Amino acid sequence: MTVTQKLQLLLTIIIGIFLSGCTVFQTPEPRLPKKLAVRIFNITPQRAALKIEGIYYNPNNFGFTFKSGDLELMLDTFLLGKVHIDTVINVPAHALFTVPVTVAPDFNKLGQTGINLEDSVHISFKGTMKGSVGWFSKTIHIAYDGRHYLDLQMN
Repeated sequence: MTVTQKLQLLLTIIIGIFLSGCTVFQTPEPRLPKKLAVRIFNITPQRAALKIEGIYYNPNNFGFTFKSGDLELMLDTFLLGKVHIDTVINVPAHALFTVPVTVAPDFNKLGQTGINLEDSVHISFKGTMKGSVGWFSKTIHIAYDGRHYLDLQMN
């Protein structure tokens, strides 16, 4: 066996050991409570916004760093808005973590939908999340669909 063949064999064995030790990254699971706290606040004197704390569970055997996210957030059939989340969060293995989501919907159009915010409402979102483990980064698709009561809080 030549030196080149030995190096190739050694590299193949090292890569095989490395890949056999890796697990597939599992998508964090939404754990939104049935009664969802929604804070209403002014981002400018003329424009109000909503802040929601998205609660997730990391089902992986390793921690990761949440780098960013992009979501399209719906309330029943009304598009609340598209959101970019640029918060960096260190997430331990098998832990709950909170992602702050702020959206500035068109409240005039929302008021014209006839959605009864006193009753349970259908909340859904879809988008992507970027995370990293060490030097490795990954973008995953996330989606959620569920019914919740809104606990509206004015700030």
